[in-house]
Amino acid sequence: MNKLNSGTYGQILVIHSRNDIALAMETTRRIAVRTEFSEHESILLQLVTEEACMNAFEHGCPSGTCEFRVSWLVESDIMEIRVCQNGESFEMSNEQTEPVKIGSRGRGLVLIQGIMDEVCLIPTGPYVTLSMRKRRKV
Repeated sequence: MNKLNSGTYGQILVIHSRNDIALAMETTRRIAVRTEFSEHESILLQLVTEEACMNAFEHGCPSGTCEFRVSWLVESDIMEIRVCQNGESFEMSNEQTEPVKIGSRGRGLVLIQGIMDEVCLIPTGPYVTLSMRKRRKV
C-alpha cells in the first residue's frame, strides 16, 4: 500500500447496522496505516471509532434501524474522524475531574476525550456531529 507523506485524504462511510461498525473500524485502521500513524495510534483510533459509532447507534437509533455517517479526513499529520447522526445534541463535559463511571456503560465520551487531542460537538439542524481530531506522533 502506498504511503501518503503530505496532502489530504478523505473517505465517507454510511452505517446502517451494528455490523457496519466493524467496517468503520477497519476503514480507520486502513487510513491510519496509509497515512503513517503508528500501530499503537491505529489501535487507539479504531477504539475511538467503535465508541463513537456505538454511541451514535445506541442514542441516534432507538428503534434499531437507522443511518448515520462516519467520515475521515487526514491533512498533513492530523486525522479527523466525524460521526454525524440524526438526533438532538447532548452535553459533553470538558472537566477532567469528573469521576469515572462505574458499571458496564457510560464511559465512551470520557475515553474518546482521553485519547483524542480535540473533541467537539457540532449541532446542525436535526443532526449532531461528533468531531474528533488526533495529531500523528512524529
